[in-house]
Amino acid sequence: MGQRSDDTNPEVDWAATLASLRTNFVEGSWERMHSLDEGLRLLQAAPADDAALQILRIAFHGFAGSGATYGLPRVSTLALEAEHACVDAMARGGAVSAELLTTVRRAVDALRAELAAAAVVAPGTPAAASGPQRLAALIVDDDPGLAAVLMTALRDEGLAPAVAGTLAEARAALRGTLPAAVVIDILLPDGSGFDLVREVRARTGGARVAIHAISARSEFLDKVEAVHCGADAFVAKPVDPRAVARRVALEARLRVQPPGRVLIVEDDAHQASFLRSLLSAAGYDVTICADGRLLETTLAEAPPDVVLMDVRLPGVDGFDLVRYLRQDERYRLLPVLFVTAADHPEQELAAERAGGDDVIAKPVAPAVLLTKVATRIERYRLLQSLLEHDGLTQLLTHSALLDRTRQALASARRDPERHFAWVMLDLDHFKAVNDRHGHATGDRVLAALAGLLRRRVRPADVIGRYGGEEFALVLEDLDRTDAVRLVERLRAEFADLEHVAPDGSRFRCTFSAGVAMATPGMNGPEDWYGAADAALYAAKRGGRNAVRAAGDPAAGPA
Repeated sequence: MGQRSDDTNPEVDWAATLASLRTNFVEGSWERMHSLDEGLRLLQAAPADDAALQILRIAFHGFAGSGATYGLPRVSTLALEAEHACVDAMARGGAVSAELLTTVRRAVDALRAELAAAAVVAPGTPAAASGPQRLAALIVDDDPGLAAVLMTALRDEGLAPAVAGTLAEARAALRGTLPAAVVIDILLPDGSGFDLVREVRARTGGARVAIHAISARSEFLDKVEAVHCGADAFVAKPVDPRAVARRVALEARLRVQPPGRVLIVEDDAHQASFLRSLLSAAGYDVTICADGRLLETTLAEAPPDVVLMDVRLPGVDGFDLVRYLRQDERYRLLPVLFVTAADHPEQELAAERAGGDDVIAKPVAPAVLLTKVATRIERYRLLQSLLEHDGLTQLLTHSALLDRTRQALASARRDPERHFAWVMLDLDHFKAVNDRHGHATGDRVLAALAGLLRRRVRPADVIGRYGGEEFALVLEDLDRTDAVRLVERLRAEFADLEHVAPDGSRFRCTFSAGVAMATPGMNGPEDWYGAADAALYAAKRGGRNAVRAAGDPAAGPA
């Protein structure tokens, strides 16, 4: 009996394999769609631009040759027709016709619609099934073009988006685990998006979903209805996909964090125990400071997200404590809720003058306490996140990065068995990019590297913009070999990424990197990133576009 061929092997699920390959193809196609969009933009600005036609021809050719392979024959047909149109125009020379521009524009829109349709979640598929490394998001919109660009923008922000084109598809996608974020059009072919928002909010865990409503209707009452039904924001069309994605991703990440840390400054043991019981039951990490004179030490040992401050404490006044607190830059934004007896308007005024954020009247109502604590923590985290992230790259700022570095080094000292790697990355010849193509193009290169890092590095790891064209990573629980291997993959992927100059030409950039492991002998963070910096410069001296680890013979001491 002959050997059975692979295609009859019952252990191979070819349907699942093809579906997986098709998903990977669709996800990888959005970069090619970027090329089509850029080529079309350049051609509209300069109809005689041969470079723009070449960009379009190459991108269409890629779709023509691969669409049918992954079960998307119309993608191949559309792309092949558009490719032939570009080739004919290049052969004729001169400015392209209005007819060709229309043909190309329609082909780009049709391809985007096909890809968006291919990415729509199957009924009954949980939106959270997109992978454990990324927070799930669901886009509910019947406009395939907008859904496609929102998918790209959300993916660049590190989320795992899926698409539903109707209310019924969205309900089917939400039957399982709720996603971290939903972007929903309020006008859907089979119903109102407002109804879906209400349904999500009514479910267990629905309050933690970041929901943004979008619509072509932007009357005042529409905005009020969006807020009333439970949406976090209303955005009128046409939307800026990148801006929407940034805000959605920020709110989604904030809401999946643990409830937070509460510091209670209260000398009455019974009152402190009551407050602790309520807050602990809601999931908060609670610390009690019974002596106001120990406040500074307690804050340093366990930095809170909100402080509940009794007004009358033995030997010290709660108002004075908060005035003192506000003198420290670290605690300027820290929410403070005064807990005081009811029916004392003068104390409310005193609380405001002292720098308090709100007043909770005694006897404390549990619902009031939990609502005010949750609201203040959410707002505090949002402000902190906005202050800690660089505007261009959306990565941690220099100071926030160094704060996280100190925390990681402290963790390494507490547990010597754990591995922590500091990685310093620096773009090669970046000044030449700015000089040749302009600072706007240079900014896009920086944003592209930041987007790559967000997509490829785990959420638990730290990514920051160290300064200028320098970036840094703090990688947890990776040994030296694995850290270098990861950075090598990042280096190779970034080196293959094409960037578009204002004249339509395409170019590539590279970066060099240095890796250093946290060691017990380090005196502080300066030793750690100093070792990585030395390894980085060894990579630069060796010819750039390379990764070196501290301790390598060419990189200097570990």
